[in-house]
Amino acid sequence: MASLRISPIVSSFNNQSKRSCQSHRGKHDQSCSSLLFGKTFPNRVLNENGRLLTISKVAASEVVAKEESNEEKTHVAFTSVRQERWQGELQVEGEIPQWLNGTYLRNGPGVWHVGEYNLQHLFDGYATLVRLNFESGRLVMGHRQIESEAYKAAQKNQKVCFREFSDNGPKSDNFLDYMGDLAKLFSGASLTDNTMTGVVKLGDGRVLCLTETQKGSILIDPDTLDTLGKFEYTDNLGGLIQAAHPIVTDTEYITLLPDLINPGHQVVRMEPGTNERKLMGRVNCRGRPSPGWVHSFPVTENYVVVPEMPLRYCPQNLLKAEPTELYKFQWLPDSKAYMHVMCKATGKTVASVEVPPFVTFHFINAYEETDEDGRVTAVIADCCEHNADPAILPNLSLHNLRSLHGQDVLPDAKVGRFRIPIDGAQMGR
Repeated sequence: MASLRISPIVSSFNNQSKRSCQSHRGKHDQSCSSLLFGKTFPNRVLNENGRLLTISKVAASEVVAKEESNEEKTHVAFTSVRQERWQGELQVEGEIPQWLNGTYLRNGPGVWHVGEYNLQHLFDGYATLVRLNFESGRLVMGHRQIESEAYKAAQKNQKVCFREFSDNGPKSDNFLDYMGDLAKLFSGASLTDNTMTGVVKLGDGRVLCLTETQKGSILIDPDTLDTLGKFEYTDNLGGLIQAAHPIVTDTEYITLLPDLINPGHQVVRMEPGTNERKLMGRVNCRGRPSPGWVHSFPVTENYVVVPEMPLRYCPQNLLKAEPTELYKFQWLPDSKAYMHVMCKATGKTVASVEVPPFVTFHFINAYEETDEDGRVTAVIADCCEHNADPAILPNLSLHNLRSLHGQDVLPDAKVGRFRIPIDGAQMGR
């Protein structure tokens, strides 16, 4: 197997790139792979000789920081990038196929310190946008900080100013301040817009960075990596949070809007060229006291699958000054787990079944199972499942991740498969 090792050979602050980017999810396939000029390739691709070629993942912080101690190198992926903006051609050892041309965009946490203050969790990191441009066997990389309000306020004030994943921001000094903080929380004003979870290309060509707060929907320029501004929704659907990973095709954008008061999810669709989400239907949760956390969800040709984990949103934890063990969530196994299936055409829930408890961030794929007459009998949904153990959340603390010394500090996940019957059955598997 040929392998690629990439390192910088030319550094530049020229922000022009010759290709635009898209991060794509197939119509029915929720797997994470790149879309380059309309073709999907996994992390491993065949070169022109038929040999597998692997591209090593190199963190932006490694690219710009040549001199690190041995201890720092063991967890360089979890150190902050050294520059807000960088671009350069990378030296390739091996051979990139000549037919592999296009641009791959990805965002994720990249800065975990503000002044002298260190953030505590992987998901607290301020978003860095990374671009890899492949052209004629060459590879140019660039990265830039996304200029969210949360990031700009932190840099200006040298402290965390908004409610991040585990860090609730400034502490109230007195009762009046506390009441003011509550008002900001319920209005969404104090929630972060740190958009570090995903990048999607809408059907009209706009490129959007996303996170789990609706205010964290931010438009970027795929060529310069400039932050263009907030993506302002023009509907009246309301709410403060959303599924971090929508389903995006050339013709539609589907996502879930959790309802924390009357537990359930609004399923909404947005057409290319608009900023207006339209209600497709609503799925009510069966467990209480709040909806199960939904980071991602699967779809098929005819159905939207809404998962309901016993890892549930916990509004009370949002009100606490200090982070709790599971941050914004609570683990309630007695509330059980469910999978719901909503028909795209009618907006009606056609199946709601109890399943074994599970914990997942990401779904992989979904498809419809049919009988010999072509009638749909069940929906099959696959996910990356963390052994029904919510400890994956505290395990992603930076203290834990940085303790890596040649050993994997995270427990292995598994592929979890759900079979959701559409025949009125009460149990799935």
